[in-house]
Amino acid sequence: MKLASFRAVIFDCDGVLVDSEPLGLRSLQQALHEAGVERSLDSLTRFSGRSHGETLAELEAESGLPLLASVLAKRMDECYMDIVRAEGLRLCPGVPQLLSLLTAWQIPFTLASSGPRRKVLFSLQSAGLASAFPHFLCGDDVARAKPAPDLYLAAAALVGADPTECLAIEDAPNGVRSACAAGMQVVGVTTSFAASALAEANLIVDSLSLLPHYFADSPRLVT
Repeated sequence: MKLASFRAVIFDCDGVLVDSEPLGLRSLQQALHEAGVERSLDSLTRFSGRSHGETLAELEAESGLPLLASVLAKRMDECYMDIVRAEGLRLCPGVPQLLSLLTAWQIPFTLASSGPRRKVLFSLQSAGLASAFPHFLCGDDVARAKPAPDLYLAAAALVGADPTECLAIEDAPNGVRSACAAGMQVVGVTTSFAASALAEANLIVDSLSLLPHYFADSPRLVT
């Protein structure tokens, strides 16, 4: 199949641009441990792609501890940054090539992440992507996190495109739902979830390195 033409691309960050989802889950596990809540990494995978507030609200309901009222969200980010400083942060396969292709074809792009700005900016800087994304949207910028469409609607406005003319790239079910609700064409990448969990996407790929094969024949990808 070929993707329909589009005028802009909006990326998620964790699990799409940078291979950070496992690190994020480890930081959540560590912060919870310090707060007296023990969870296995496997049990925390359901929180990939979800906002800190949504994650802590669900865990608070399960544990009975006042996690939302604590400094746990800040501690999650601190643990994440410590891990990245110690181990580094890798780009997801195909990212440099795809960004270069979009730049050559003059297709504007940005990112829309549920994460807090401090964490997202740290990830971009650590992975060498900060200059590619001088302006972006994050969970701090909207009232409703994914799967609400707010982030993707705001990102479309940021790049000056109608949402229906945007291609969103996501790795998590909530992100796919968010972009679909905004009226966008969506590519799901199976870096964090199985294809079955991303079934609402228009196209599902194992790696962004494969994505150009599905682009329309027009080099500018616009109509």
